[in-house]
Amino acid sequence: MAALALVIVAAFLPPDQALAASSDERRTFSRDHTLDLRDAYLANAARSARGVGSAASRPTDPADGSGEFFWDPAAPQSRVCSDRVCVHYVTTTSDAPPLAAADGVNPDWVRRNLDVTEFALTRMAELGYSGVPSDGGLGDSAQFDVYLADISRAGLYGYCAPEAPVPGAPGHASSFCVFDNDFRGFPMPPDESLRVTAAHELFHAVQFGIDVDEDRWFMESTATWMEEQVADDDNDNRQYLSSGQLGRRHVPLDHAASDLGIYGNWIFFQFLAQRYGVDAVRQIWLLADAGPGRRNDFSIEAVRHFIESRHSTFPAVYAAFALANLAPGRGYEEGHAYRAEAVDDLVRLGAGRSTWRDQRIGVPHLTARAIAFRPRAGLRAQARLRVTVSAARSSGAAVSVQVHRVSGKVTTLRLRRGHGSRVVNFAGARVRRVVVVLANASTRYDCGQRTHFACHGTPRDDRQRFAITATLVRRPR
Repeated sequence: MAALALVIVAAFLPPDQALAASSDERRTFSRDHTLDLRDAYLANAARSARGVGSAASRPTDPADGSGEFFWDPAAPQSRVCSDRVCVHYVTTTSDAPPLAAADGVNPDWVRRNLDVTEFALTRMAELGYSGVPSDGGLGDSAQFDVYLADISRAGLYGYCAPEAPVPGAPGHASSFCVFDNDFRGFPMPPDESLRVTAAHELFHAVQFGIDVDEDRWFMESTATWMEEQVADDDNDNRQYLSSGQLGRRHVPLDHAASDLGIYGNWIFFQFLAQRYGVDAVRQIWLLADAGPGRRNDFSIEAVRHFIESRHSTFPAVYAAFALANLAPGRGYEEGHAYRAEAVDDLVRLGAGRSTWRDQRIGVPHLTARAIAFRPRAGLRAQARLRVTVSAARSSGAAVSVQVHRVSGKVTTLRLRRGHGSRVVNFAGARVRRVVVVLANASTRYDCGQRTHFACHGTPRDDRQRFAITATLVRRPR
């Protein structure tokens, strides 16, 4: 499927910088605008004595040179509304959507925007989300407001902006959204672009009503995951998988710097949804809720608490996630369409080499390392492989040893807290390979350090080291 993010967004950059920007940098701008506006909202709120953080103007507001998108004040305005949503548009200038109207009144494309928005919000309600907070009529309507404007000129498909704190719940915010007026000139057909944009951006509006100050990686990963729930047939989110931990297990799950990993890591929440049910993501967001009397966990903290409430541990689940990414066809419902990254090391043991060891394997927080051992031809049926692992720190360490048999059967063994030894069959006629996953699932941070990680914190176990030895042994007679 073609990509939402393939559009060049040079309009956001000075000309000399735009020419030098890499393709990944250009793509990232088109998807980050919503959370850039969120960050500006928070910055304004911090400076405002009233705690009001509005930083984005609606297209109906007078142009003030801020760089946002405004309609020509002279352009005739109109809207089409349902009980829950109003879609606003103009009928002249480049911001006007296609105006053909089968009923002679409401443009078909505007009606389609209304229907798609309603469908997305209905689907999220079916999944248990509480919806978007009321803006108190700021858009001259009681409904949620979506505006159509020619924002494709800046490489944007759509964005949503938090606007005002919810009375009595300053951690929640009302919002509005802006969608491109026709989605022409993008790689995907307009209707597909609209469906994916609505799924992703409207979930940001829902998120703002739960915790407007939540971690960026968490907001983007779950918004991209929501595309799977609302616009599953479009499969646009698959384009990001190689940038997330399905393709780059060495980049921390919560790293939110300017690349596409935060979109590709929707697969982590898909893994949790398959393991615990689709409601798992909502339950995690409830733990992150910043409303009065709520826990207000930060992202990874909320994930860990959810997993613990299901009588498991985050390290065990994260190690299982890393294993699933090695064989996505087996690990995910649609995994046959995903491409897995190769293991980090491939070691052949047998005649001429019976031992392999590495005493200082570094694994940063929320990453994994995968090592595969293959038997050389001629190993007898008595051949066994002893794998011994020791983590420098127990906190968050997890090790899995997975035996892939020639028959197709897969057996997984675990070493608790990253320490221990396992002896497994290694006969060439029976075993295809043995894979060892070393995972650093530490969730310990010193928060508030202005980093790109969870809670803007410094990971306390980023220097995790593993020592591993793999040795051929014979089964005792």
